[in-house]
Amino acid sequence: MTSVQVTFQTITPLWTGDAWQDNREIRPSSLVGSLRFWFEVIYYFSGICKKDDFNKKLGRFEKEVNREKLKECLAKKGNTFEAKIECLLEQGIPLPSIIFGTTNWRSLIEIKSIEYLEDYCFGNRLNLPVKICVSKSNYEIKENYDCPKKSNKDWSVFYFTKPYFYGKFEVKFQIEEKILKPIFYPLLTFMDKYGFWGGKWNIGYGRLKVLEVKVDNKTINNWNKSDFELFDNSCFSWETLIKSEKLDFNYKSFKFLKTVVKKKNFYCKTQRNLGNKISNIPKKIVFIELPYSGNKDYKTIIETLLKDKVKIRNCLRPNNNNNEVWTKFRHKLLGEKGEGSKILPFIYEEQEQLKCSFLSIDGLLNLEGGSNE
Repeated sequence: MTSVQVTFQTITPLWTGDAWQDNREIRPSSLVGSLRFWFEVIYYFSGICKKDDFNKKLGRFEKEVNREKLKECLAKKGNTFEAKIECLLEQGIPLPSIIFGTTNWRSLIEIKSIEYLEDYCFGNRLNLPVKICVSKSNYEIKENYDCPKKSNKDWSVFYFTKPYFYGKFEVKFQIEEKILKPIFYPLLTFMDKYGFWGGKWNIGYGRLKVLEVKVDNKTINNWNKSDFELFDNSCFSWETLIKSEKLDFNYKSFKFLKTVVKKKNFYCKTQRNLGNKISNIPKKIVFIELPYSGNKDYKTIIETLLKDKVKIRNCLRPNNNNNEVWTKFRHKLLGEKGEGSKILPFIYEEQEQLKCSFLSIDGLLNLEGGSNE
């Protein structure tokens, strides 16, 4: 295993809450879980992982390793890294399980430690009523408990009452050396450009910028120049999965949805036979850029995006409110009652300015129905 140190700077707040919705530290399991999720998106959209590899019960591409078959296979092939991978592939173990672990197989990417690199108060920077501070001395995320109630009409209070982290930190990864360049660096490059970390992506949390990458304390300058190399020595670039679109703030909601789901005759409330229109959604990561200038304040940008998302949600409320097909599609596309949204408010930096956009991964809806193609 090789030690890799990655320094991150938050673009939007990082939230890695536990089962009790507490966020007193940056949790390693949440960061690794995010890496796995986006790795699965890339490999499913690329056609490498098929729908049949998806475990609906676990909500990810995972299959348990048969320990006895693995031992028998290694006895024939040897105990090298290459032999282990070959034996796992012979069992039909999906690539995400090989990289991030499954029953009877350890992850090839782990986090050894997380270090906060500065004292930082998020509430002070954005002048929000909730003050969350991180101190290098005790490595704790703290919250000002004198918080307004959610009933307060201030928009920022409603969305920002939970503790979260905003600032600079370093993650020390332990990574199998042989996947460093062919797997980890391309995945980290994708996360830097398009990925989300932690939780609360529905409101734009989790956008991080990679400031520096070190291997054994030596700076790596070309880490973001590699494509994925699969175990059969074929190459793949995640950039082929990105489709960029530009819309203005005056677009109609149905135009947005037609752009996202790639259906020419998609007209929201008046649409008939919805099931036929949304089956087999193209598996592309759709990056939808919106014009934005002026205020650099993150809160203002995310408020704008969420208001537009409400318009999209209303567009998917049919004239017949009892239409279960429409309701189910709306919940799965935009998130409802624990379901993750497939259209995410996306903030990124360009020339030290925050930019406004959406990111769609609606092709994941194919895992709920439709064909493998």
